[in-house]
Amino acid sequence: MGKQGQPKIDDFVKFVIAYKVIQYQKRYNLTPRAAWLKLSEHKGFQDLMSYHFKNRAAHLLDNILSGPSGAYPEIKDARVNFYKNHIKKIIEEYPNLKIYTPKEYKEYWDEYRATEKARKIASKTQGLMSMKYKIKGPFKT
Repeated sequence: MGKQGQPKIDDFVKFVIAYKVIQYQKRYNLTPRAAWLKLSEHKGFQDLMSYHFKNRAAHLLDNILSGPSGAYPEIKDARVNFYKNHIKKIIEEYPNLKIYTPKEYKEYWDEYRATEKARKIASKTQGLMSMKYKIKGPFKT
């Protein structure tokens, strides 16, 4: 039997939200709340929130996507409430999250590829089969 209560937020959704909010904070020099509201204007926000609210009532998704004119117009802004109740905690879970600029990411990816290439070469020179690569007959000319 499943657990009672509100379904937990998926780790993927948590990570994406934290990453994008921190990225917007640094890129646009915003507060975390303003960065969350800016993220809510992104075209992929609807997909992210529909994934988050997939096991919940449809009116909750409508409220967060449409603002005060949703199913419950007396709620001033569901996005601000969602930030207050969830996003603060999510950001605190990832205090050491490294946000790469495109240049830093390219350097990181190049370094990763170089180490992978070195690792593959090293694995070829280990064990009994490594003798196969070292002992080759003299070149015939």
